[in-house]
Amino acid sequence: MNDVNDPLSSIGLCFSGGGYRAAAFSLGVLSYLHRIHYEEAPLLEQVEALSTVSGGTITGVCYAHSTYTAGSFEDFYSAFYRFLDEDLLLEKALNKLEDHGFWKGIPKKRSLINAFASAYEEMLPSGTFKAFDRPGAIHLKDVCFNATDFAYGLAFRFQNSGYFGNKPLYSPTLNTLKGNIRLSDVIASSSCFPFGFEPMIFPDDYFGDHTSEHYRELKQKEKYRHGIGLMDGGIVDNQGIGSMVNIDKRRKSPLGTIIVCDVGSYNMDQWEQAADSKGTGKPGKTLNRLLSNVLRLLKFKWYYWGTALAGVLLVGLNSMNLFFSRSWDFLYVAGGLLTGVGLVLMVIGSFTTLLRAGIKIFMNNLYQKNVPKELVDDVATFQKLDIALVRRMLAERLTSAVTMISEVFLNQIRRLNYRLLYEKEAYKHRAVTSTVYQLNGVKSTLGIGFKPNQGIRPSPSPKIQESSLIASQMPTTLWWDDDDRSVNRLENLIACGQFTTCYNLMDYILTLKNSGVSSAALDKLFDDLHEDWKEFNNSPRKFV
Repeated sequence: MNDVNDPLSSIGLCFSGGGYRAAAFSLGVLSYLHRIHYEEAPLLEQVEALSTVSGGTITGVCYAHSTYTAGSFEDFYSAFYRFLDEDLLLEKALNKLEDHGFWKGIPKKRSLINAFASAYEEMLPSGTFKAFDRPGAIHLKDVCFNATDFAYGLAFRFQNSGYFGNKPLYSPTLNTLKGNIRLSDVIASSSCFPFGFEPMIFPDDYFGDHTSEHYRELKQKEKYRHGIGLMDGGIVDNQGIGSMVNIDKRRKSPLGTIIVCDVGSYNMDQWEQAADSKGTGKPGKTLNRLLSNVLRLLKFKWYYWGTALAGVLLVGLNSMNLFFSRSWDFLYVAGGLLTGVGLVLMVIGSFTTLLRAGIKIFMNNLYQKNVPKELVDDVATFQKLDIALVRRMLAERLTSAVTMISEVFLNQIRRLNYRLLYEKEAYKHRAVTSTVYQLNGVKSTLGIGFKPNQGIRPSPSPKIQESSLIASQMPTTLWWDDDDRSVNRLENLIACGQFTTCYNLMDYILTLKNSGVSSAALDKLFDDLHEDWKEFNNSPRKFV
């Protein structure tokens, strides 16, 4: 066991998902842990384990790579800040997606998420997972970057200890290949959130040489034969808590402290029904009538023949000098034009008639194959429904499904994962949660408000609340819009990561003291944190 009087001697750090909001907040957390010292060294050097998800993985991979390659923190911070501030990721990714030549000669499937992976490769430190194969050389021993597999619905863990991937998908061959996986692909697969991206396919999209012996051996296995879809790690654990608990259990001595940095929230916007909740109130166009009108336009018409025939007759009669005993040039032109128009209409009409028949056959087959016999009559009545009513019904199904997946489902998973820490005696006084919305002064939709620790003075100032509110209001995106720029969202997010970490470390030390854990080192750390806290209250972005 670790020394109970020195819980900060080994720290596990979790970075949640949340796009650039998570990436920037996590950068703030790292920069403050680097700034504040403990036992004559940056507190960041006590971080021995890292578990990240989605947007947090962007920061986590870059920081871990810098640490494992002996880079300075200052160089990492400057480069990553520049990456976020320049905001070229979306532009570069779309340019790559549209470039036909870029996809020639590479095994990756042409998709938006693979375009983002290539943009990460260009803009962030390049390298492979092999960089993390020497955990004994530095303070950061365990790294885990989380995705979700679409084979078993489990976390797929890119990690340097424990099962790589997960237990059902593990194989010695995969363990041999893991060092060749590009870090840009790790970032992309961890951060490709639903609705915004499609899954990446493992191992097809992850290895450049599909002719290697180990790759072909892996593809021969039943599980990998058709590829495994990987997506956002936040689908099963948006805070990376489960992976950190696994790391803690594998260690010879447990982590002294686990800090969960979370930019998610249990708040959610209430779902609202469509404005026209009762339909149009009067009959309108139905699906059946609309389809019939469209198909009627595609039907071959008799006057297509008539137009062509009229043109031919006009040219023929004009050639026989039947019009005032001579031929007229303009009649040749008119006849030729009528003939041409008629022939073009005949070709189009013939094609669309065949197309119309094909569409009807396709729709009938689709209907028969996918609608249970018991529901045939019920579903058939949908053709008679008002289009406005059908549009409203579809809109409500879509918006409620999106809310269920992106908010209700994630909130439930969030609660379950937090219970792994806060409802187990083994993690009592070892878990610290630092959230982006914690100090923004807004009461949650559940009626839960922030209760400041009376042992910490001053209480969060209006300036801190304003900065935290700006940070917490950013949606989950991988770009900054004009509104983000106007409120200096990037710097406020970094600052929020800094002052929220400062506050929660003070709160944690007071909790330790109340439980009987104290030391001169903790007292010194608290005093240094308190001095910074007073600075934060006057100028929240001072250390950005």
